[in-house]
Amino acid sequence: MTITRARAGALSTLVLAGLVALTACAGTPQQSSTSSASDAAAEGLVPAAEGTTSYPLDLETQWGTTTLEKRPERIAAVTPSQDDAEALAALGVTPVIASEWATDVWLEDALSQEIPNRFTTGDTQYPVEQIAAAKPDLIIVLGADLAGDYEKLSSIAPVLATAQKGGTEQSVANDWADSIRQIGEALDLQDAAEQALDEEERFYADFRADNPEFAGLTATYLVYYGEEGGLQYHSTVGSPAESVFERMGFAENPGASQFTYRQEVSEELLSALDADVILFSDNSDGNYADITEQPLFQNLQAVKDGHLVLVDNRATEGTFVIDGVEHTGNMPWALARSGPLSGTWAVTQIAPALQSALAG
Repeated sequence: MTITRARAGALSTLVLAGLVALTACAGTPQQSSTSSASDAAAEGLVPAAEGTTSYPLDLETQWGTTTLEKRPERIAAVTPSQDDAEALAALGVTPVIASEWATDVWLEDALSQEIPNRFTTGDTQYPVEQIAAAKPDLIIVLGADLAGDYEKLSSIAPVLATAQKGGTEQSVANDWADSIRQIGEALDLQDAAEQALDEEERFYADFRADNPEFAGLTATYLVYYGEEGGLQYHSTVGSPAESVFERMGFAENPGASQFTYRQEVSEELLSALDADVILFSDNSDGNYADITEQPLFQNLQAVKDGHLVLVDNRATEGTFVIDGVEHTGNMPWALARSGPLSGTWAVTQIAPALQSALAG
């Protein structure tokens, strides 16, 4: 997405006319709060303006251009993956509406107040009526294809969308710096965007200095989804998890080049999983022995050396277990997104277990 200064005489007029016709298939709006309650809750959702952005401001996307006539104060974060809500929280912004699934620990810890409105996706990815009812003056969509939804969303409010046609989930998840800078410009929070990026860089620099034992080692991250999804390779080159490993100090794993992102690992490729340490996340309701007890898996050097970390996600919803200790949060989801908050949070969760495995 490109942001440009609006041209004189080319100001967009955004109306809600025809919304019902456009959203006939949308679900019934979720009545999470009344309009007056939403208006009251919206106060203070956005930090004070920095005075660096000039309006009107054109928001150019692959699907069209909308215009911010003035600084927005009610931001809708509608990406189902919650990436946009996380980016906003990193800037000190609370969205006026977000997905009901945007409840991750790292997100809630960063928000200054509760998100006033929640929407459910149901049969449609973007429940337009629910979004419209929150009265946003900007809609943010990070990394999603809006081919069939842009017109509907832009009839509610200007749309800041960062996806490129043909882009992948993997590439979008790693493009945080560009996304946050674009949001920072749109919200007149450009300094806040740079500060968020600087804080992330300082976190990793301090981590590497305090934990030199990871330097130069290799790591593999696997997720097992049971018979239906199989064993998938998540730490391919350029993936969110590989980015986190690299910033922790790990070296690029030569075996990763044999896989595409989230590729199902066949028995013939099990030997390519080896690394100095393997992080194994079980999403199969406890059936991980289907993989871990296979002779070829047992023969991996990391496994023979005891350098295997098992993350059991069968615990209470919203928790995971490592070495019998239950932790709060969704660690696999954090490594799948690896945004400005989720990535650093994931590091604090997995680092002790990785250290223990390597020391053993």
